[in-house]
Amino acid sequence: MSHRKNILLILSDQQRLDTIGAYRRLPPPGYGNSHQADICHTPNLDRLAEEGILMRNAFTSSAICAPSRASVMTGLFPHKHGVIDNFTDIREGTPILGNLLKEADYYLGYAGKWHVSPGRTPEDCGFNGKAFMGYGFPGSRVFPSLRFDQPPDNKPNYYEEYLKENGFENIDVSEGFLGANPALQIQEMYCRHDGPIESTIEYFVAHEAMDQLEKAASSGKPFFIWTNFWGPHSPSIVPEPYFSMYDPADIPEHPSYGETFEDKPYGYFLSEKMWGNGPYGWKGMADISAKYFGHCTFIDDMIGLIVDKLKELGLYEDTTIIYGADHGDCLGAHKLIEKGCFAFQEIYRVPMIIKPAADIMIRAKSMPATQSVSGASNSSLVYLQELMPTILDLAGVDLPAPVDGKSLLPQIIGEQKDNGRKYIFGEFHDHFYHTRQRLVTDGKYWFTFNESERGELYDLEKDPWQLKNLCYDPAYASVKKELMDRLGEWMNETGDPDRIWYHRIKEYY
Repeated sequence: MSHRKNILLILSDQQRLDTIGAYRRLPPPGYGNSHQADICHTPNLDRLAEEGILMRNAFTSSAICAPSRASVMTGLFPHKHGVIDNFTDIREGTPILGNLLKEADYYLGYAGKWHVSPGRTPEDCGFNGKAFMGYGFPGSRVFPSLRFDQPPDNKPNYYEEYLKENGFENIDVSEGFLGANPALQIQEMYCRHDGPIESTIEYFVAHEAMDQLEKAASSGKPFFIWTNFWGPHSPSIVPEPYFSMYDPADIPEHPSYGETFEDKPYGYFLSEKMWGNGPYGWKGMADISAKYFGHCTFIDDMIGLIVDKLKELGLYEDTTIIYGADHGDCLGAHKLIEKGCFAFQEIYRVPMIIKPAADIMIRAKSMPATQSVSGASNSSLVYLQELMPTILDLAGVDLPAPVDGKSLLPQIIGEQKDNGRKYIFGEFHDHFYHTRQRLVTDGKYWFTFNESERGELYDLEKDPWQLKNLCYDPAYASVKKELMDRLGEWMNETGDPDRIWYHRIKEYY
């Protein structure tokens, strides 16, 4: 590239891709449009998609927060960087994106949720910003009526400090919704934030991001700003007008809400029971969905503020903006909520929108491109973790060691329509309960290996909702063998610790 690029990476937490209008207009192949999220408005993200490129087939390699975020920072699969759950550190000696950019004399800013590594602060990884260590939910022990109790491990709680500094007193939440499980009355699905917009968690994130942009502008250096929203992950703490923006009666039932779990692993059934939303039926799930959609629109408006700040500083044209999420949310698919040890498209597919800096657009349009970049889409199978080599490529920084993926720049500039990847692999280790799960998909079929439970195989073209398990259907034996062979090869190539058990029992699986 001619000169080093400014980069703004924005991640939401647990956002299903069809909450974004651009993905409903151009859904991924093999991903059914449930119409559940048709009412959810995201004009600012849609605008970024119109000015950039929509990656239609982006996947996280692990649908759990910390493993996914650590993959963004390292470019590696979770079993290689070591963060296999929400409580484990990145392995010593692993090159980290932030440190590499700092060494290249970039200004690094961070705002919002961290949850990358419990022992490494943002500062340890090269960033300037306010740390929220551990699970680090800023509203815990700040809102008196909130039951969810996962505050930052470090002090002070910078969100609490922000409220005090700006004269926001007696801020609380109300109308909290909890599931019916008496053993899980500790995490609301949603609450109403009773205070002005400026007193909310998501506004605080936008405020910190804009502050980092101002500092970056005055530094005279190229910058990498990483902005992380806590939402729409539960508890969705949403102010008016967003809390009441969407009518649950307007939200149709998800096509897989009728799941019986008869041909699924028993853990899926238990996960549904744990959350305790079943007794409320679809009416209750639609209510949760309405607040979740309001949260998505609220975050979209906060992104609009950040983009406006870039324009105010005269940096918009010179900045590549990347938007994504660490993973998705079932949000009623298969009667489930959130994510966990259930390998469905709703949680492994993620949004990925890239608005290139202006000179990258000029370069792209001067090439015999496969497609126009502005308002384009690309259907290559890509990983969220490939943002790491992509960002280094934009910054003109060499990779110090091989990573699990390649730069997406050839797709961004239209130089390469197809990256040539035929399969996506995913992994799960631990969340609520411990078990190892692996998946492989080619976009047409989806195979899941559950190490001590029945396997799963779905024909995505006929059954995008993954309702009919074909794993033991003789008519699909050759498809199953092909996917199992590819999964075994990937496990061997990447040193997956589950490979020994897998190869010993795969002929009987």
